[in-house]
Amino acid sequence: MKVKAFLGLAGLGALAAVLVVTNPSQERYNAFVAETLQNEVRSSFCQADELDSWLGDLGKALGDICKTAVEKGTLVGQDDLENFIEDNTLRQNFWLFSLYTTEIPVVQVRTLGIFNRFVPIQQTVG
Repeated sequence: MKVKAFLGLAGLGALAAVLVVTNPSQERYNAFVAETLQNEVRSSFCQADELDSWLGDLGKALGDICKTAVEKGTLVGQDDLENFIEDNTLRQNFWLFSLYTTEIPVVQVRTLGIFNRFVPIQQTVG
């Protein structure tokens, strides 16, 4: 029985150590949110197909310009975007995981950071 208890405690200790090591940093969160926002902008505003059907060749050109601007960061620089995110985010570090609350105008997003991943858990609009 003592061996099972020891193995159980050792397993929990190992899991806790893995969680501590894989608790993502604020910098990783900033980069994750910046990339997610850029992908949203690219898919929502830079859809060449929809612009093409509405404006023809001009729409395709505008869609291509938009995608290039988002990818190269000429609309908003990656560093500026990450700084904006950090300035508007509260990180609660529980060592085994972190909770991030980002508040930007009219949107609040809560995200769980665990195992080097980010899982959005709540979004409030309004």
